[in-house]
Amino acid sequence: MKRLQKQWWKPFVFPHWFIKFILVIASTILLIYSLGYQDANPIIAYFSYALSAYTLVIVMLRVTSMVKRIKRYLYANKYSGKYLSEPELRARISLYSSGAINIIYALLKLIAGIYYRSIWLGAIAIYYIILSLIRMGLIRRERKCALFADEQKRRHFELKSSHFCGCLMFLLNIAVTGLVIQMIWQNKYYDYPGFLIYAQAAFAFYCLAKAIINIVKYRKMERPILSAAKIVSMSCALMSILALQTAMLMTFGQEQMDFARLMNSLTGAAVCFLVFAMAVWLVHKTRAEIRLLKD
Repeated sequence: MKRLQKQWWKPFVFPHWFIKFILVIASTILLIYSLGYQDANPIIAYFSYALSAYTLVIVMLRVTSMVKRIKRYLYANKYSGKYLSEPELRARISLYSSGAINIIYALLKLIAGIYYRSIWLGAIAIYYIILSLIRMGLIRRERKCALFADEQKRRHFELKSSHFCGCLMFLLNIAVTGLVIQMIWQNKYYDYPGFLIYAQAAFAFYCLAKAIINIVKYRKMERPILSAAKIVSMSCALMSILALQTAMLMTFGQEQMDFARLMNSLTGAAVCFLVFAMAVWLVHKTRAEIRLLKD
C-alpha cells in the first residue's frame, strides 16, 4: 500500500506517449490562439501557459531518459565508447573535421569572390584561408608529437606549436578587422534567408557555449596543441556571433541603419579586441612555459 502511495505521481510525470502527443497538440493550438489574437480570452491564455509549461516539463523528462539510454548504448559500443571516453581523441577528430570544413568553405568563397568580383567575399575567403592554415599547421604538428618518445621534448614541441598558432592568430585578427571595417562603412553583412537565420542563431550560441566549455576542459589536459585549437575555435565562435548580429540587424532593423552601424561597431571592436587578447595571451603563456622548460 505504501509503495502504491509513493508512486501515485508517476502517471502525471511520465504519462503514456499518446497522452503526451495530445498535450503537445493542445498546447500548440492554445498558444497560437493566446499569442496570435489580441482579444484572446485571458482565462484560456493563462491556462495555455500553464499547460505548455507542464507539457514542456514532461517532454524534457522523457527526452532526458532517452538521452541516458542512448548514451549507455554508445558507451557499450567499441568505437563510440572509445570516442566518448577519450577526450584527446575527440579533440583530434574535431580538429581534423573543422580543418577540412574550413578549407572547403574558403575555396568556395574564394571562387565566388573572383567570379562576382566581390571584395566582401574575398575578405571572407582570406579569413577562412588563414583559419585553415592555422588548423592545418596544428594538425601536422599534432601528428608529429607521436614521434617523440621523450616527454620533455614532446612538451617543448607542443609549446612551440602553440606559440606558432598564437602568432598566426595576429594575422587572423587582421582578417577579422577587415571584415568589421566593411560591415561598418560599407554595410556588408551575412545573409540567411527565411527561417535559416533562426537556425544560424541557435548554431552560433551553441558554438560559443561549446567553445567556452572546451577551453576549460582541454586547458586541464596539459596538451598545448589541443588547447590552442580550442582557442582558435573560440575566435570562430565570436566571429559567428558577430555575423549573426549583422544579419539580424539587416533583416529586422533596416529602418534603423544608424543603430545597426553603432551595434556593429561596438560588437566588431569587441571581437577584434578579444581575438587580439587571446593571441597575446597564447604567445605570452607559451613563451613563458618554454623558458621554464629550458631552465
